[in-house]
Parts: sequence; C-alpha cells; structure tokens
Amino acid sequence: MKKDAYKNLSKFSNNQTAFSLALLRDGILNDILDDDANDILYYAGKEVARQFYTKTLNGIQEFFSAAGWGDIQISSQKENKESWLLTGEAIKLRSAAIDEPSYFLEAGFLAQEIQQQTHRGTECSYQSDDKSRVIFTVYID
Repeated sequence: MKKDAYKNLSKFSNNQTAFSLALLRDGILNDILDDDANDILYYAGKEVARQFYTKTLNGIQEFFSAAGWGDIQISSQKENKESWLLTGEAIKLRSAAIDEPSYFLEAGFLAQEIQQQTHRGTECSYQSDDKSRVIFTVYID
C-alpha cells in the first residue's frame, strides 16, 4: 500500500471501517492465529508503523483516527515512560461486541512510532479499565 493511501481509504464511513477491522482482527485472525494472535498482532502493529511512519505525536493521532482505531491522546510524558489514552466509538463498539478485545496491534504501532521518534528501544503494554477507554504505557530504554 502506498504510504499516504490510508488517508484516502479513511474517507469510507466509520461503520465500514469498524466492521471490516473487527471482522479481520477479532474474527478471522484470532481463529487462524489462535494462541499466537497477540504476539503476531503486536509485531504487525510495529510493521505498520515502519511502513507509515508519522514522525510526530500529532501524526500518531491522525493515523489512529484514519485507521478507525479511535481517538488517542498522550496523557503523560516522562523521559522513560509515556501514557496514552485511547477512546472513541470504536472502543465502545468493540467492547460491546467482544468480551476481551485485543489492542496489541495498536500497542505495537505505538511502540514502534515512539521508538522511531526517540531513537531508543521501546515496549508498550495496555490495560482496558472500562468499556470506553484503553490506557497504553510506552516504556522507553
């Protein structure tokens, strides 16, 4: 896919994007990948970030929105750790449809984006504290 193609593809209605994403990620890929799904989705997120490097914190927000992943904001930033908050209709819909939705794809993307911006090793974890938001923690070496 061409680097800026996601901007044009994101013009489809969010209903199509949310359904397509849920169908692939939460349905088909989970069945095919089984126990390896979380690890593979994390590294797939890292690869997406390599292909669509946004270069800025604002670019990360724009990409999340265009991808139909939700609305992401940085909530705290320290030298070795960042916290990000993901909210929006996509989170609510996935939480209502799936018992425990996975956000490893987003975590991998966020880890790789921050690594490319800081030129330091990173890892990202997440927790979903309710049905309407996800908190990502990016650890920076």
